Amino acid sequence: MKTIEWIMMGAFVGGLVLAFYKLYLFFPKTRLADDDMTPESVELLERIMVECNNSHSHLDEESLFQMMTVHHDFDSKHFWRFNENRLRHLIEHYRLKEPNFRR
Repeated sequence: MKTIEWIMMGAFVGGLVLAFYKLYLFFPKTRLADDDMTPESVELLERIMVECNNSHSHLDEESLFQMMTVHHDFDSKHFWRFNENRLRHLIEHYRLKEPNFRR
């Protein structure tokens, strides 16, 4: 290989290493305080959902959502992204454990 080819190859490899280092710095290394997708947060939401569902019979999803948001364990600052669509996903996730939930 010629000298110019070695220089170009070195510049390419150096740029690639620099790009990966910048990506490494960009990604978060710690959990955010308001991350509501952690297993602990999902477990808390599931517990609230089951309590609200068991306290009243024949709730539709909108009523269940309303009851969950006023539950004493529900932290609106922590679960600031919680909406009815997230509730539907939570119900489907919980049905993997309890297949007869809300049938």
